[in-house]
Amino acid sequence: MQKKLVLFLWGKVLLAFAACLLVPLFLTVYMNNNHLAEFGLPIVIACLWGGWLTRGKNPYNGRLTLREGTSLISIGFVLLCLLGTLPFYLAGYPFVDALFESVSGFTTTGASALGDLSLVPLELLLWRSLSEWLGGLGIVLIFVTLIPQVGQNAMRLFTGELHGESAERIMPRIVETIRAIVYFYTGFTVLIGVVLYLAGMSGFEALNYAMTIISTGGFTLHNDGLAVFKSPLLNILLLIFMFISGGNYVLYYKAYKEGLHVLWQDSEYKSYLFLLIISTIMVSYNLWWNGVYAGWHNIPHAFYQLAAFVSTTGFAVDDYDQWPEFSKYCLFLLMFVGGCSGSTAGGIKVSRITILLKDTWEELKRTIHPKMVSTIKMSGVSVAPAMVDSISRFFFIYIVLFFLSTLLFALLGDLTMFAAAGAAASCLASVGTAFEQFADVGTYKTLSTSAKYVAIVTMLLGRLEIYSVCIIFFSGFWDKDKRQ
Repeated sequence: MQKKLVLFLWGKVLLAFAACLLVPLFLTVYMNNNHLAEFGLPIVIACLWGGWLTRGKNPYNGRLTLREGTSLISIGFVLLCLLGTLPFYLAGYPFVDALFESVSGFTTTGASALGDLSLVPLELLLWRSLSEWLGGLGIVLIFVTLIPQVGQNAMRLFTGELHGESAERIMPRIVETIRAIVYFYTGFTVLIGVVLYLAGMSGFEALNYAMTIISTGGFTLHNDGLAVFKSPLLNILLLIFMFISGGNYVLYYKAYKEGLHVLWQDSEYKSYLFLLIISTIMVSYNLWWNGVYAGWHNIPHAFYQLAAFVSTTGFAVDDYDQWPEFSKYCLFLLMFVGGCSGSTAGGIKVSRITILLKDTWEELKRTIHPKMVSTIKMSGVSVAPAMVDSISRFFFIYIVLFFLSTLLFALLGDLTMFAAAGAAASCLASVGTAFEQFADVGTYKTLSTSAKYVAIVTMLLGRLEIYSVCIIFFSGFWDKDKRQ
């Protein structure tokens, strides 16, 4: 492994991290608050460390190996989470709560351990939202630029995040791809912020919610969440933006260049829309049957909450924890599905679920016709059998990790089994909210210290696709002879 290259790229990330910390630092100076150390000290550390790592000639030759790419992603992501802990820790929060909040932000989970948000300084609230925005942008750039550079081995490592048609989605030049994604991500953030501001939010609220929506993070500024606004217009706008954010950003760019018909030609996007429509019909009927809302009002309430869960944004306007069991079970299942590949959403991803369903159907047909030869296609492009096998293994490991996390939550957090399962699924899929006590904002603070560490590890594993974290602990991955 080219250690100098990995260290150099880590240094670049640290310098970018320091530049982003200037935003809340300027806010605390502007408001004349005494929070300079909370952001000034991390900036100094990041600048000195990053400057030392980037000294000398740039060793980057335009391509990374599997080991270099994995080191940059996994270890670099953990490094950012640790540095992001400092503003919360220096503000007086316990280390485990500060680490929890930082990891929740950079993994775009949106679970909070700060407790009463009315007591949190505005600068820290802004930093929370900014960390989600940075985490979401980083995840998208990893999957649309870094993985194609590393090659097919890395695509197997991330088990289908870029599925069959990804080759034609990725633009030929990496620099152009990065520039296009950053422009789209930033431009859409500005658009959401402006629209929310015109719809009635303050400038500070619009900026924060724009960053948390585009990243499908879900951090809120108020203890009552979005219910504090009591605005049907804002709810509709948030619903639209959450749904869009759960889609593939590279596909959106392609639709911008070639036309909206590209969206309907994409198998994953059609599955994403179909899943949300079918779920809305079932949950709306269940809510109507149980008299939760009056008449047709069941439809928008169901659609909003389902979109929040499947996009893994996790926002809540209604007290969905009081819904009938069937409706809550549908929300629970959608946490596993998540959004589309190439998005900031967590979960297993719609593309993987679609491929697994198609593979199951083909296997049933092969049972009747053993000699039949069939091919699984996504958007008209064949999916390699090796990729299908890799996705199946990922699904198995994902479910095993969910059950293990559930057991640990129930054991260490003194939770009911449904609350433990909801918390495990929520942390693993980067949703944030869950059920029972986790249906409210900031209630992860009540967890025991050991349960919070379980949540932290679960959030990291879920966000980094499990394999990319686990593989660095195998000696064979680092030993050149064994890899050959």
